[in-house]
Amino acid sequence: MSAPEPRTFAREREEMARHTIPQLIDLLESEDLRTRFLAEMVLRDATST
Repeated sequence: MSAPEPRTFAREREEMARHTIPQLIDLLESEDLRTRFLAEMVLRDATST
């Protein structure tokens, strides 16, 4: 399994950053690991932690 293309990851992160904090918290319960990872990353960015 190869690493995803960096531009794709950056684009996904930008799209995830459009969610509200409550939506990001809900996404932390996703079955999809990548979704949870991105939601946590963006949530940390949004809350400066």
